[in-house]
This record gives sequence, C-alpha cells and structure tokens, in this order.
Amino acid sequence: MKPEKYVRKTETIGSRNVAFVSYKLGDRYLCKAEIDIPGAGARLASAEGPDRKAVEKEVRSRVQELIR
Repeated sequence: MKPEKYVRKTETIGSRNVAFVSYKLGDRYLCKAEIDIPGAGARLASAEGPDRKAVEKEVRSRVQELIR
C-alpha cells in the first residue's frame, strides 16, 4: 500500500508551531502532530480511523490539551 491524499498543515497553538500530517493508507486515515522544528520535531499525538476530519480533530484536541 502507498499513502494517498497526503496533507500537511502548520498551525500555531499556544506559542508553538505544530505540523499536522494526515494521509490515507488503505481504507484508514492516519494523522500525526509534531512540534514544527526543522530536524528536531517531537511527535505530540497521533490517531487513525475511517474519517480524515475525525482523526484530525482528535489529534488537534490532544495537542491543545498538551500545550496550554
């Protein structure tokens, strides 16, 4: 399987730049969030499920809880 429908978005949450990456693999969507520091990003959260919007929302919610 190859990843399809790859999307990368960067947002500022709190004072941190966070990169959200989501893509489809088979019939599942995967999303991860990392601190957006070139070469030194740290994964904050990840999720997978059948709907892109749902997994992105879940990951964003987890990140907002971590960065307060």
